[in-house]
Amino acid sequence: MILRTNWWFHSALAVTLALWLLPAIAEEGAEIQSTELAGESLASRYAEAGLVARVQISGIHRDVDNALSEPGMVAVRGYVYSAVSRQVWKGEATQMLAFRLGLEACQTKLQQGEHYIIFASPDTYGRLQLDSCEAAIPEADAPDMLAQLDRISKQG
Repeated sequence: MILRTNWWFHSALAVTLALWLLPAIAEEGAEIQSTELAGESLASRYAEAGLVARVQISGIHRDVDNALSEPGMVAVRGYVYSAVSRQVWKGEATQMLAFRLGLEACQTKLQQGEHYIIFASPDTYGRLQLDSCEAAIPEADAPDMLAQLDRISKQG
């Protein structure tokens, strides 16, 4: 009976230890993999974008869908952001620019006065738009990205 109890106890202890360590091991592996893929992902996003820039949001305007709006109720499709470009890696280097971020692509509203690294592409009318939340990265969250973008832009 003691032998069976010890066997059960050791088995349970081993399983508990494995379950406790597994997320840490998996997380470490994912971190290594994401670091390796980050350069490839950044290079492909850079290649696909029409404009890659570091901007400061100076104004936020609602993009209203008049067809769905009714008296007393406004249907917002997204936001059009006015921004001051601080650094342009790709695209036309203008001081002021505007871009759209639709709610269908991203539910997060950018903050006025904050700095972002944006990856924008023209829509069918030639207006700049972002296609996802990942296309606007807060500068504070991407300190290594600035140096990577410098390298990518110099490569051509």
